[in-house]
Amino acid sequence: MLTTVQVTLRRLVNPFSAAQYNAIAHERLRLYTLITIAILKVFNFLGGNWDIQWHVAIGRDSLWIPPHLMVMVAFVSGTILVLAAIGYELYLSKSRIKLQHVVKVGTIRAPLAFYGIYLGYAGALLSAIFDDAWHRAYGIDPTLWSPPHLAIMAFTALVDVSLLIGIAASARHLKMKFNWRTPTFWGIVLAGAYAFEAVNFQMGQAFLEGFRAHGAGLMGLLFPIMIGVLFPLPLLLSIKLSRHFWVAALIFVTALLLEAIAIGFASIGFALIKPVSLIEEFVQDNPDSMISTARQFASLTGFTSLIGYQQLWIMALSTIPMGLVSLLHWWSWAQRHILVAAPVYSGSMVLTSFLWFQRMPVMKDYGTTWVDIVLGMGIAIGGGLIAGHIGLWLARISEEN
Repeated sequence: MLTTVQVTLRRLVNPFSAAQYNAIAHERLRLYTLITIAILKVFNFLGGNWDIQWHVAIGRDSLWIPPHLMVMVAFVSGTILVLAAIGYELYLSKSRIKLQHVVKVGTIRAPLAFYGIYLGYAGALLSAIFDDAWHRAYGIDPTLWSPPHLAIMAFTALVDVSLLIGIAASARHLKMKFNWRTPTFWGIVLAGAYAFEAVNFQMGQAFLEGFRAHGAGLMGLLFPIMIGVLFPLPLLLSIKLSRHFWVAALIFVTALLLEAIAIGFASIGFALIKPVSLIEEFVQDNPDSMISTARQFASLTGFTSLIGYQQLWIMALSTIPMGLVSLLHWWSWAQRHILVAAPVYSGSMVLTSFLWFQRMPVMKDYGTTWVDIVLGMGIAIGGGLIAGHIGLWLARISEEN
């Protein structure tokens, strides 16, 4: 029995030891480390969605509310895992093993994606502390565009982009194809879905800003304009790395599915914990607060239950744009000019969102003119092309590492 255990342990450890280094086994370890971090980010997805519902329905009584704890599970576990991976890379390099596909930073040699994930999670954790101080100073009234929230969004986006770059790079080194049987497929789809949801989630504040300004000028189109400018970066990155336009449809469907699960999770969480709301008195005393505005907008748009349903609707606005991008798969010219996906998404996002808004009483009276629509499409397409270029540049970085 003891001999069997010793043999088993030797088989597990030896491929990754300095004495019997195996480059292929090492690359596979890198890939599965990244995939594990991508899976752990599900806690970030669920906790983040529950958090915004908690803020609007209950308020924010402390840093240690259940949704925050869930997000911290993803942040802390991801940080520990990537630090362990970097430590292992350092151990191998100190053992005089010539590591492949690494970037040197001081005495450390590790894949580029590992650095990005560590910086992203470390920055997000520091931003969470900043967020707690912000609420202590300015109270419970939330805005998604507060400095700490924007910082958290930027750092978690760095994690998503690093996951995409790292997973694709390891898959290429292992000569692993992009199909549903491989971890690469699901890793890229998951990371892409996280990026899609994060942009929609954080830019949801644009609806409230437009509502407060009564949709004057371009304010009624602020959300689709901002999504059209920002999302082409992870979109073009995902398309280039997967080499398939139809990955857009998979990312979109996966994000909606995760959002539906998050809504159910939050509903169960509220039912089990039964937290006491701290917000009702605040809303009565502060009728012009952002929470009051959010509740009024949700009521007028028909989303009077869990605000997660409104978030699901926000993401669903990309149904036609993501579908059009996926259809580019059958256009040979687009295969040679991937950047075309950026204006296709950005332009159609503004136009189709405007048409959808006309079905909602609170938004159809904004008075948005065709001049606003054309100008909004121009801004979104211009910004989307810049973001798309950055996404393709990041894809080239992945291919060079």
